[in-house]
Amino acid sequence: MDLSRERNLLSIPLVFALASATFLVVTASLTHAADQVKINSPAPDFTLSTLEGGERSLSSFKGKVVILTFWAIWCQVCREEMPMLDSLYKQYRNRGLEVVGVNIDRESGTSVQDFVKERRISYPILLDRQRKAMKAYRAHFLPTTYILDKSGVVMGKKVGLYKWSSPESQGLIEDLLRK
Repeated sequence: MDLSRERNLLSIPLVFALASATFLVVTASLTHAADQVKINSPAPDFTLSTLEGGERSLSSFKGKVVILTFWAIWCQVCREEMPMLDSLYKQYRNRGLEVVGVNIDRESGTSVQDFVKERRISYPILLDRQRKAMKAYRAHFLPTTYILDKSGVVMGKKVGLYKWSSPESQGLIEDLLRK
């Protein structure tokens, strides 16, 4: 009797069982992560550093409509979208709109600060160097933007370049500001 062959045959069910268990664990963790941010559910809170050196939590913006956008300096589409978001912010900030940029670059805050200053972005920028907020919001493609109502409930999600100057987006913001 060939014992090595018998061991190999016995190890097949064990390998299959381990692979199945691993698949179930990975699937369960992906399902759990996907459940973290749902439309019509409260947005997960987080606290991040500001460009000025302080800290700010997402919950500190409650009472305002929030456009929460994840971006990076190296993201060309983010660069195209930022001026539109800034224009929207300037247009509606006195009526209760807050645009919050979450930068995921791992570089120093100074390079992000220089970038923001050079482009004259006026909305608040938070730094997510460890990418914890990015992971919680599953912002794997940039830009990823969430729209929150005044009570902090997720009302929508946009991935990629979005025309924030369009009548559709203006109408959405107007509706949320009226509620």
